[in-house]
Amino acid sequence: MEELLRRDIGGRVAVAVVTERSDGDVHPERVDPDTLRQRQVRLTGATWVMLDEVHGTDVVVVGADSNLMWPIAGIGDVLSADGSSEMLAVWVADCAPIALFGSNGSAWVVAHGGWRGLAHGVIDVAVDALEATGATVAAAVLGPCIHACCYEFGPADLDEVAAGVGAAASAVAGSTHWGTDALDVPAAVAAGLARHGIDLDVVGVCTGCDLRFRSHRRRVDLERHAMVAWFEEAS
Repeated sequence: MEELLRRDIGGRVAVAVVTERSDGDVHPERVDPDTLRQRQVRLTGATWVMLDEVHGTDVVVVGADSNLMWPIAGIGDVLSADGSSEMLAVWVADCAPIALFGSNGSAWVVAHGGWRGLAHGVIDVAVDALEATGATVAAAVLGPCIHACCYEFGPADLDEVAAGVGAAASAVAGSTHWGTDALDVPAAVAAGLARHGIDLDVVGVCTGCDLRFRSHRRRVDLERHAMVAWFEEAS
């Protein structure tokens, strides 16, 4: 497991970590519950909730009084916590796992950004979900995802993603290792946040290149890794 962020915010500590291939599959629908629970606790010291991800923009809110059905908090692609003690996670194998931490030290959001979600405005929805708690975004993390070097992409779909993040197509375009047109997912996420005045604090490695992580597109991996985010008390 790799720690991506540990930062004091609002009197508490914002933490984001990402599991690795060696940590085991964490797909909530493919791993039996007992194994998944043991795996989560071994990695982070507690269980985490996730979503039934559908490449959309629906928001599920986890509050202090939520009665959750672990491990799936609901159907959607944006998971928001306000005053909850739950760890929140996004399971991926190339798509962008995004975490936003609020300035109040008690609200945070995780989002699943596949190219369709980016095209449909999932970044805007995630920022709005965080700001709906009354906080502003104090830190933004993009976990490991596929980068342009490994992500061949057609021009029509590229235009859709660019429109969804409020950028010119040239700003989110790249080139693969083999010289074809590509989508630059980190650039797209950065552009979507930038139009809200938010900078990316952390950008993860390419899942297509780094064998520590799962890649559906490059290696047809069926298993998934996860980015997990939470606030903890300062020591």
